[in-house]
Amino acid sequence: MEKEPLVKLTWHGHETIESIPALLDQAKQIEITLPSNYNHALFRKLHLQGRPDEPEVIDAFGGPELLAEIATIKGLGELAALTEPLTAAHATLQVFSPPKVVITLPAANLQT
Repeated sequence: MEKEPLVKLTWHGHETIESIPALLDQAKQIEITLPSNYNHALFRKLHLQGRPDEPEVIDAFGGPELLAEIATIKGLGELAALTEPLTAAHATLQVFSPPKVVITLPAANLQT
């Protein structure tokens, strides 16, 4: 079975979290679009050395441990539940502005 190149989801908390484990075998990438009001909190969390006048543009890359970091933001705590399945899947993550989390699975990592 051919994997979907990209599955796009909109953040709906627990509902979104529950849908992701089943998608790990079906997609090369999973994109979660977060509400725009999370951009400021994500920027502050991921850019600790940022200047107050710096544009709040996010472009962070990492492993599932990145989820544990952003899960400390109020309203995104459920993302921590994905740390274990994404670690087992050897996934990588990117967080962008406007706020999105992109999960890339190993087969897609090899093709880039």
